[in-house]
Amino acid sequence: MAEHIIRHIERTDADSAPVAPAPMVERAFRLLELLSASEEGLTLSDLARALDMSKGSVHGLLKTLESSQVIEQSEERLYVLGPRIYNLAQGYIQRAGLRRFALPAMRRLAATTGETVFLGLVEQKSVRIIERIEDESEIGSMRISARRGTRIPLLAGATGRLVLAHVPEPKRAEFLRTYPLQRFTERSITDPTQFLVVAEESALTGISIDHEEYLPGVNAVAAPIYGLGRTLVALLWIVGFASHFNDEALARAAPQLRAEVEAISRSLGAK
Repeated sequence: MAEHIIRHIERTDADSAPVAPAPMVERAFRLLELLSASEEGLTLSDLARALDMSKGSVHGLLKTLESSQVIEQSEERLYVLGPRIYNLAQGYIQRAGLRRFALPAMRRLAATTGETVFLGLVEQKSVRIIERIEDESEIGSMRISARRGTRIPLLAGATGRLVLAHVPEPKRAEFLRTYPLQRFTERSITDPTQFLVVAEESALTGISIDHEEYLPGVNAVAAPIYGLGRTLVALLWIVGFASHFNDEALARAAPQLRAEVEAISRSLGAK
């Protein structure tokens, strides 16, 4: 039965003629392309001329798009792209572009530092690892590792400081009351006042360094990746054993990491 259904679908697909594009949908995309190429926006007359449509037809199309927040009107009565377009673009960038831009950077960082590099997304109660690159130049050497999908506690170690750093400053203390600090090691910062200070340092420098605060004998350095509108897209961090990923190694890795996340962020539309 399943084979019969598959053959029927394949035969139907082969026999079916190409679907012609819906004229109004095609015109809507042409309109959006025109607006995306204009810095200041376009008038109804501008769009009608460019699309070779009557003003009445263009006005109806504009009203439909405006009601869905795909476009909007400025104070000068010019039509510009609306917030929904930017949200859709941001979603595409995060899903399609993040790994594409981050993985080459992760390989470079792993090769230059000799350590493991992680890419993670901030979720409601954790940071979830979505990619991991390990240095493979020295076969047999001990390296930190974790499977894709592993979740790290939200405010743990280097990534935790960055999570708090991206909470609006007036709300950080309240955030710590909602998500109390945990003691993972003897070096974990559990005092809210002290954690607020280190989070502010991370906000100012764009770098967070963890000295055995999440895992005993393990150091890390982390940095944020931004997208359109400087929204936080992901976190990138390097992890190694404190015996060789020491203060000197962390100091060398930090500017390399910062340069890579800034390049990734620019590729994702951050300015």
